Amino acid sequence: MKAKIQSDDAQSTSTQTSTRTDVNSTLKIGASSAGSSKERPSGVVPVKRFEDRGEIARGGMSTVRRVFDNLVLREVAMKVLEPTRDFDQLARFVEEAQITGQLDHPNIVPIHDIEMDEQGLPTRFTMKLVRGETLCEVLSAMNVRVLSGESLEHLLQAFLRICDAVSFAHSRGVIHRDLKPSNIMLGSHGQVYVMDWGVALLREMARSGDRASHVRCATDTMPEALGSLTGTPAYMAPEQARGEISQIDERTDVYGLGGILYYLLTQRAPHESDSVEESLRLAKQGEVVPPNELFHGPDRARLPPLLCRIAMRALSENVDDRYRSVAELKREIEAFLRGGGWFAEQHFPAGATIIVEGDSADAAYIITEGRCVLHKLAERGESRFVCELGPGEVFGEAAIFTTSPRTGTITAKTDVTALVVTRAALERELDRSQWLGAFVRAIAQRFVDVDRKLNRRP
Repeated sequence: MKAKIQSDDAQSTSTQTSTRTDVNSTLKIGASSAGSSKERPSGVVPVKRFEDRGEIARGGMSTVRRVFDNLVLREVAMKVLEPTRDFDQLARFVEEAQITGQLDHPNIVPIHDIEMDEQGLPTRFTMKLVRGETLCEVLSAMNVRVLSGESLEHLLQAFLRICDAVSFAHSRGVIHRDLKPSNIMLGSHGQVYVMDWGVALLREMARSGDRASHVRCATDTMPEALGSLTGTPAYMAPEQARGEISQIDERTDVYGLGGILYYLLTQRAPHESDSVEESLRLAKQGEVVPPNELFHGPDRARLPPLLCRIAMRALSENVDDRYRSVAELKREIEAFLRGGGWFAEQHFPAGATIIVEGDSADAAYIITEGRCVLHKLAERGESRFVCELGPGEVFGEAAIFTTSPRTGTITAKTDVTALVVTRAALERELDRSQWLGAFVRAIAQRFVDVDRKLNRRP
C-alpha cells in the first residue's frame, strides 16, 4: 500500500498557515512557574495529537490516511487496521511496521510509531507522508507509447535508487515480494521510495538471528504454507506464483525489478492480461513476450536493445538464469547508461560472411568477441587478404555516413559477437552528449565531403 498526496506549493503554504492557527487554539500554555513541583511543568500540551485530513488509499484490511500531527506540527501518513481479532492479520500488520521501521534507508519510507488500543492490540502506525506520484502515474502523464531516450534514462536514474533500497533490504534478510510500478513513489523534489512492505518475507537466516544486523519481529506468526500466494500476479516470479515458498530468495525480487524495467520499456506488466487468473497462469509458466515483439516500425526502433536484454534476463523463468543479485542487475543498468546500449547485438558462426564487397550498406559493426578477416577484390577479380580484426575494432563504418556500396568482404574467422551500429542508433547515443555529438557530426561531414570528391558524386 502506498501513501501519496499531491498539492501545489501555494496550497501547501496556505494549509500550513491555517494549521498553525488551529493548533495554537488547542494548546494549553503553562506560563507560570508557581505551584507544586508535582504539577506538570510549563510547556505545550496537545489536547488531540492527530487531526484526520482524509483518505489516501485503501486496501483489503486497512486504509492509509493523511493526518496532521499537532505535537510535531507536520503532516504524516497513518495506516489504520480495520477492526479484527484475527491473530495472523494483527501479526502481519505489526510485522509490516517493524520490518519497514528497521530498514533505515533513504529510499524506504520511515516509520514513526505504532499505536495500540485499550486492549493492547495494534490499530495504526504513522510514517512519512510522501508527496509525489507513483511510477504508473508518471508514465501515464507522459502519454507516449515508447519513452524517448532522454525520458527513459532519467527514469533509469530513479531505478538505480530502487535497486539500492531493495539491495539494502536483502542485506537485512528481507524479500519485498511485491515490486511493481504502483509501489514506486517519485517525490516532488527527486525523492524515490520503495513502498508497501506489507507482504515482505523474512528469510530463515534472519528469523534465526544468525547475524545481528538482520531485521527482527516481535510477532511469532506461523510459516507460510506451501502453495500460498502473496503478491501481484502480473509481476510475480514463477516460483512465487507456484507457491514454492522455499524457493523464494533475492532473485525473486530481481524478477520484480525486471518487471519494472519491462514496464518502462513497454508500459505494460510482464504478465499483462484481462483477468487475474490468466495473469497467474502466465506467471506460473514464466511466459513473457519480449519487448521488441510488442511494437512495429519506428516504435520498435526506439527500444534500446541492451536494456531489452537486461529486462528479459531478469525475467528469466529459471532463477539460475537471472542476475544473481540486485547489485549485479544494477551494474548492468549502469553499463547501459555509460553508452552503447542502443546498439543491437548480433552473433555470427565461424565461416559466416558478415558483409560482402559491392553490397549496399546500412550498418557498421563493433566486434565484442571473436575475430574476423577482411578481403578485397584485386584488379583481376581475385580475393586479396587485407587484415584480421578483433575485439574493439570497427568495420563497415562508411555505411553510417554515406550510401556507398561495401568496399570489402568481412568473414568470421571464429564465432563472432558484434554490436550493430545503425545511423539511428548512433544518433540516440550521441544525443546524450551534445559536445561529443557535435564532434562526431563534424568528422562525419568531412568524411562525406572526401567521399564525394573521390567518387565524383554531387
